[in-house]
This record gives sequence, C-alpha cells and structure tokens, in this order.
Amino acid sequence: MTKLGQTDPKLELKSEARRAVLHTDPTEVPRLVLLAVDGPSPYLMGNLGLMGMLLVSTYFITVTNRSIYVHRGPRLNPRPKKLVHVIPLAQTGSLVTRVKRGGSWNALHLQFPGDAKPTRLNISFHSRDEMERFLKRFPERAVHA
Repeated sequence: MTKLGQTDPKLELKSEARRAVLHTDPTEVPRLVLLAVDGPSPYLMGNLGLMGMLLVSTYFITVTNRSIYVHRGPRLNPRPKKLVHVIPLAQTGSLVTRVKRGGSWNALHLQFPGDAKPTRLNISFHSRDEMERFLKRFPERAVHA
C-alpha cells in the first residue's frame, strides 16, 4: 500500500510501458503489461549485489489488441528504453517454451523471433496475476512444456 501522495512504482512502470507502445503506434490498445528481469536466478544475482544489478535488464512485455511489444531497460533505472521485439499475436504460438512457478520468483522462457535460444525472464510473485493472464493467451502444450 502506498502513502497518500505517493505513486505505486509497479503501476508507474506499467504506465511507462503503455506510453512507450503508444509512442510507437498510437492505434494500439495496451491490455496487459508484464514486468520481468532477465538472467539466472534472482537469488544468485542478489548475492552479487550491485554487480548483479548491472548484469540484468528489466523487460516490459505489453500485450495489445494486435501485438506483443517487448521493451528492455537497465535494472538500476528500470524504464522501457529499447524496443526489442514487436510480435503480431498471430505469430506468438511458439513464444512460450517453458514456465516454472515458484513461491517468490517465477521463470518464463520465451523464444523471441531471431534468437537462437529462449530468454529466461524472472517474474516476481507480485506480478504472478499478470503472468497467469499472459499465459492464458497460449496453447496448454506450450505453457506446461
């Protein structure tokens, strides 16, 4: 819960991701924003302290009425800085290759177009509802692979 006059950082990041999509294409309708960080286990990266923070990026996955937009930004100042993928919804059938649900962190493996292997994205339990809503868009076989 936030104090009076303070904004929720998660909501602010989601708003920035929506604005980044609309800046690219004002005709899109952002429906869902999923926040994640890349890299190995967040516990391992946390043990590395500041060095660990420098080694990971924040991902902003925005589902719109027509596409999935993937922005990336630095972990220390998590803002959607770089648009890395725009995937039409019709081409997202094999996007999710693996899901690992955990108590604190969840791992979502996404096969982005043009990448040799899937990207592991770590999603906090605070974003578990968004992750589950995101996964409902994919075939059952891909989600539990």
